[in-house]
Amino acid sequence: MTIDRERDAALLAAWRGGDGQAGEQLFDLHADAVARFFENKVREGAEDLTQATFMRLLEGQERIREGIAFRAFMLGIARNVFREHLRELARGRKIDPEVESMAELAPGPTTVASNKQEQRLLLEALRRLPVDAQMVLELFYWEELKTDDIAEIMELAPSTTRGRLVKARNSLKTIMAEIAASPELLASTLGGLEGWAAELREHLGK
Repeated sequence: MTIDRERDAALLAAWRGGDGQAGEQLFDLHADAVARFFENKVREGAEDLTQATFMRLLEGQERIREGIAFRAFMLGIARNVFREHLRELARGRKIDPEVESMAELAPGPTTVASNKQEQRLLLEALRRLPVDAQMVLELFYWEELKTDDIAEIMELAPSTTRGRLVKARNSLKTIMAEIAASPELLASTLGGLEGWAAELREHLGK
């Protein structure tokens, strides 16, 4: 996947200039990314969260800074919408997304369907990571974003983001080792991790 920044910048300029069709085209180009962002995190209400993200994007189009990838800005809005959703799940209790996982906050297996054991293992392991670690890995594997864009979304320095990616990958492998049904399944999943993630991307957000 290649994100066409020049195309997005031209569409954004046209949208700001009053071209509603340009705005609709931007939404269509990136709608799957927003849906993917929510799909393996929430057990229900992903469509509502996606709609809330687009509404805020519509309201905040003038705040998009020059030089910032449109998709990164949009997923940054999705992250803010999701953090509000987490507060609702916690019913007012303060949560720490660097520590707590979606498996703890919304217990139960992932609702994303897959008939491949490796993909199911990957999805479940991601949900058992701390929320912020799950986010950075999904942004890396599914959106194929560069470190600078992930840093923009997560509101971190690029160097900090690189460190968190390494830590999150190591934690993911540890969790998969703990929950894999067999050594063979673990080896198959780890050996083709990027491929399994790429296949999953094609099914998510549709």
